[in-house]
Amino acid sequence: MLSPKEIRDALNSFGFLMEPGKKKPSYAYEHYLGNGQYLYVKRSVRKAPLVMHPSCIEKRSSIVMVEDIEVQWDPPVKNSSYRTYPRYNNSETEYGLAAEVLSLDGLKQLVQILTGDAVPASDQEREDDVVAVISEDTGYTPPLNQILYGPPGTGKTYHTAIEALKVLEPAFLETSPDYKAIRERYEQFQKEGRIAFVTFHQSFSYEDFVEGIKAETEDGKVQYTLEDGVFKRICNLASAKVMSSEGDLEGDKDRRVWKLSLGNTLGEEDFVYEECIKNGYSLLGWGGNIDFNYCESPAEIRDAYIKHGDDQTEGSYAVTAVNTFKNSIRQGDLIIASDGNQKFRAIGEVTGDYFLLDPTEPRSGYLQCRKTRWLRVYEPSRPVDELCNKQFSQRSLYELKSHVLKRNVLVQLLSANTKEENKDYVIVIDEINRGNISRIFGELITLLEPGKRAGASEALSVILPYSKEDFSVPNNLYVIGTMNTADRSLAQLDIALRRRFEFIEMMPDASLLKDVTVAGVSMERLLLILNERIEVLLDRDHTLGHSYFLPLAEEGANTLENLGRIFQKQIIPLLQEYFFEDWQRIQWVLNDHLKPKKYQFIHKGGKTDLDSLFGHEVSGLVNDRRWSLNSDALGESKSYATTIRVLETEDSAEESVV
Repeated sequence: MLSPKEIRDALNSFGFLMEPGKKKPSYAYEHYLGNGQYLYVKRSVRKAPLVMHPSCIEKRSSIVMVEDIEVQWDPPVKNSSYRTYPRYNNSETEYGLAAEVLSLDGLKQLVQILTGDAVPASDQEREDDVVAVISEDTGYTPPLNQILYGPPGTGKTYHTAIEALKVLEPAFLETSPDYKAIRERYEQFQKEGRIAFVTFHQSFSYEDFVEGIKAETEDGKVQYTLEDGVFKRICNLASAKVMSSEGDLEGDKDRRVWKLSLGNTLGEEDFVYEECIKNGYSLLGWGGNIDFNYCESPAEIRDAYIKHGDDQTEGSYAVTAVNTFKNSIRQGDLIIASDGNQKFRAIGEVTGDYFLLDPTEPRSGYLQCRKTRWLRVYEPSRPVDELCNKQFSQRSLYELKSHVLKRNVLVQLLSANTKEENKDYVIVIDEINRGNISRIFGELITLLEPGKRAGASEALSVILPYSKEDFSVPNNLYVIGTMNTADRSLAQLDIALRRRFEFIEMMPDASLLKDVTVAGVSMERLLLILNERIEVLLDRDHTLGHSYFLPLAEEGANTLENLGRIFQKQIIPLLQEYFFEDWQRIQWVLNDHLKPKKYQFIHKGGKTDLDSLFGHEVSGLVNDRRWSLNSDALGESKSYATTIRVLETEDSAEESVV
């Protein structure tokens, strides 16, 4: 099947270019065929990427004759999934006809039917060029929102690392690294803050995901602060832009790094930060209008306070803060300007010694000054956990020690080769269907749509309920979710979420086990037959994933002991969950009802017969509900061989099953 890019490249080569001014629409590319005929091509989907105008149904009898074009005639596809066009009948929005294109020749035949003419500009040389381009570039464009769904054990979480790297560093995947290398690169992006990971569960809330009020204790006092959730944090990272840059800084190993609060942005001190950035200095709120130029120790600073009628102890924070600002901070040290406890908004290099601003100026405090070269200024502010392992404290000024500061991230932020903006970011939401979507996303569910993202033609923003900030979802943030269909089927998923995500099915792939045998038993055949029985008795959403058996593919791991452990610890407990302790059906899945008792994984009954327990008169009325695991069968190759097929005699189990 041709990908969206392959179809677009082919249509362009035929001379049907995308309509001017619509080269990058939100959902579909528009190709004009002439005579009022259009074809619409989705930006990136795996199924039905081509959409025809509803009037094409008039040529259905001709189109169905094209073997390599598969059209979804009935029911038609709502065009809202593709774009707000095609329109006809007095500009009323109607339905499109979605289609899959299996070959270049099929696409050419379709165009000929729709236009009534031969395809222009399609000589052999040009067609060869198109095929060459298609063969070199599959044209895969990662969707902004996607969900990998399927039964447990099909590698959904495993593949999120691959999908994330398709977004962040596709060239890395082209080198065909093994999964260990992929995982290491993935974890490196996590440390850099480019990937966020979160697992949804029943108690997960809007306050955890977006923002909320959290209680915290500092110095024995309970304080209530506004805390950004994981989604808002990575959105701020993705949308943060370097508003000004005064050069780069290489090699900061010997530099001390300090956190400094430049005024309270929520109060009357909101002017302080802007003043510092504009004038190239840092200001300290402590010390009033006292000149500490000749104070070289905490004791001298305390004396200066006292001389000005401010009685301070030598260990008070007023003394400590001024001493740190004047005497501890050196030229070349770095200043991290905080924005509350959860964010930072600028990084500067101290370039001058302490001095006092003109005390005669009409201002309220903030006269203690150090010249500062502001290397990076961000708007909006960036999350503190990008740079530190813990949030900032309430103290105005203190050193960020090595165990708190992510120095490698700091180096990256200040180096010359990382100043480019609009890097891509990824948030991975594991088990997305286990959370209450309406409760977690709230009003932000609409903002996830590609067409509603920041910078899009129909961009939207909302005022967040706690911070009252104007918020939008950036178009360089990719959302990758996983969904276990055994927990909740796709049909039950929130409709609002389904409309905004592309769904990629991941089913068990038994072919990955084709070379794996244990004591002559094919793991591929074993998985296939188990899943067929589960589909008959339950449904395909509750089949067994191939990843349960993949450890057996490792060198020397294909032993009966390991296979028995997988059945005892994973397969049988999962079947118990699937069938709600209906042991008879579990026996049917395992084929135990047709095995010699020795090879049955599940035995019915207990150690004592019913007659002995209840007496003959009662035992005939009792339905024995006792079931037990036959541990001995786990170590017998015939137990697995007889799971695959029905045996006429016990002796036939001696044959190898491959």
